[in-house]
Amino acid sequence: MKWGERLYRLFLIWYGCGLVLVGFHLLPPWLEWANVVFLMLAGMIGALFLIERYGQRGIIATIAIFIGTMAVEYVGATYSFIFGSYDYTNQFGLTIFGVPIAIGFAWLAVIGCTHALALRFVPPMRPIVASVVGASLAVVLDLVIDPVAYVAKQYWLWEGTSIYYNVPLQNFAGWFVVAFVIHLLLFVLPGRKASSERRAIVLFFLLDAMFLFLALLEQLYVAFLLGLSLATFIFWKWRRSA
Repeated sequence: MKWGERLYRLFLIWYGCGLVLVGFHLLPPWLEWANVVFLMLAGMIGALFLIERYGQRGIIATIAIFIGTMAVEYVGATYSFIFGSYDYTNQFGLTIFGVPIAIGFAWLAVIGCTHALALRFVPPMRPIVASVVGASLAVVLDLVIDPVAYVAKQYWLWEGTSIYYNVPLQNFAGWFVVAFVIHLLLFVLPGRKASSERRAIVLFFLLDAMFLFLALLEQLYVAFLLGLSLATFIFWKWRRSA
């Protein structure tokens, strides 16, 4: 068994345990580090897909995505630029300049899984259209992630108000722009068929399902219904493209 498959199986086990422990508030404080491990595992799955698809360029791209998104998050959190005004809480462990390293892995997971899906929906020879699709898929994830992370779990705290759970609409625009730029830089690279593509796509639906489940449990019904509708449509499109 390849180590990538072992990593994927470990992620599935961690995912199942986390779904129960986090969803039903059974996670003890001393086990909060498990959330960081979950994001790291998800990020590595996304990274493995990018590396397999783009080879050595994929390794460089993976490192650049991690460092670049950490830098973007630092600018965003420090200067209230790009995403809006927010602060991280202390639930994500080790930080670099105030930004949890888990966030860099989270971005790798998001980019990896949305890139794989975008490849199914749009030919890579249309990089701008494919990048728009990839960035839109990232925003679909964040429409559920942010309300849960902020309102229910308080992994980070937003300042100000908005019509959508007081998460600034600028945040979703920022997600789109950042994801679009990263996808575009990836789509201009020569790529090859990757056997890990399906795992990356499944990662998208697993992440979405987890946060939809948490949104339902936390009675965030608008986020749940909106996210479920979009996820159902995306799943239908994916199955038709298979």
